[in-house]
Amino acid sequence: MSKDARAEDFLKGQMRQWMEQMVLAGKTADLFEIEMWLRSFERFFRIRNQPLSERETRQLALRNWSEELRLVDNVIQRVVNLCTSILTEEQVNHARFDKYVEGYLKKDDVVDPYVEKLLRQTSPEGGLVLLRDAFEDLHVLLTDLTRLSRMPYATFTAVGKLIHREIRRSDLLSLLIDKKFKPIHDRISNPAIAATIRKIEDPVRRKHAAKTFLEFFRLLHYLEYADPEGAEEERLRSTLLIFSLITSETRLLLGFLERRVLPTLEEGQPLYDLYDSFVYCLPLELKKVINTELLDISASRQTEGIRARVENSHGILKDAFQQSVVQLAQAFADVGGKDIFGDFTAKLEQSVRLRDGLATLIKSIRDFQAKRDEVNAARMKDDISRFYDTSMKYLMYRDWSGFELFFIEILKCSSLPALQQIAHRFETFLVTLFREVQKRAILQNVPLPAELQSIETA
Repeated sequence: MSKDARAEDFLKGQMRQWMEQMVLAGKTADLFEIEMWLRSFERFFRIRNQPLSERETRQLALRNWSEELRLVDNVIQRVVNLCTSILTEEQVNHARFDKYVEGYLKKDDVVDPYVEKLLRQTSPEGGLVLLRDAFEDLHVLLTDLTRLSRMPYATFTAVGKLIHREIRRSDLLSLLIDKKFKPIHDRISNPAIAATIRKIEDPVRRKHAAKTFLEFFRLLHYLEYADPEGAEEERLRSTLLIFSLITSETRLLLGFLERRVLPTLEEGQPLYDLYDSFVYCLPLELKKVINTELLDISASRQTEGIRARVENSHGILKDAFQQSVVQLAQAFADVGGKDIFGDFTAKLEQSVRLRDGLATLIKSIRDFQAKRDEVNAARMKDDISRFYDTSMKYLMYRDWSGFELFFIEILKCSSLPALQQIAHRFETFLVTLFREVQKRAILQNVPLPAELQSIETA
């Protein structure tokens, strides 16, 4: 065995041992998060993963990158906290004492004996201590840099290179990033999916399906950290790095399907068509997120707008990935979405309730417009109030304010002619929402109730 091979085996052994220690210490969630952020740094500084317009992409040198670096600084501080959390208190205190002693005794011909000592260590703990110290120094630099009124593209890329080098100084941290799937994070524990994979007789198809499932589940795991519910503004903005990572990882998955999986199948086969649909459809969902929802979000000053756009991006990708998992499972076995995802049934019920509620409102408004009297006006207002109390929460966050404005305007209006004009504008708004909800894949095989089906053809 060569020297390089022995070194690689040693590192893998160190990594396995460290993973076991993380499981025993209950630190697997922290370890996954730190890996996610380190991977996201490498993807965030690649322009093709940035939510930029075509004009901005052509004029990178003219753009101010200070807000992006401020987001990077926020995540750097989070990584420092995670490093401290993963390291034991004894290791943290020992590292601080070592740093003090080495700094106090350092010689003139050595820049920093403490760092030199850490670089000689091959333990994961040594790598984390080194990374934490480097990121604390970077935080000091970025705090001053982001106070400048303008940050050129060259500075942005230089910071990216510095972060990349600091992460890669430790062979074990590099291994943590480069080896994507790990048993402690990426084991397929869902019984329905595990049984589906076991039933695939062809070993090549089984291998490809297993990898695809693992990729989708990891993407969904990343999305858990981009969930806007209850998140503060700064955490909302920092999700931009996660979406950059998800964008990059999804493209890598699609490249794998296109170059490695599709050539093993015959065109026209159901499985070929399914994988081909992933290659065609998922880039469209990514485009909605990167080129529409998240465009210029780093510089936005409206907290509600940021929350709405992160919520939309999160919902678009979560739906797309969950639907893909369900469709792939159904290509091999008779399995339903609710067997795979705990919130799949709830999501279907919510979508049905939202769609039917919108259809009921549209019908109520049309009944009022057909016969403009106090009785139909009161019924319409009651239906709007009921929807506001029970179903508005299922709308996209960005549509809440629009609905509320109409709701208040209609409730305050006491003139039937004026109410008719408002109702006509409200109907147009509701029909647009209804059509968007109808497009959801989860509703394609769920018809409207008979009494509401006339809404679709009107």
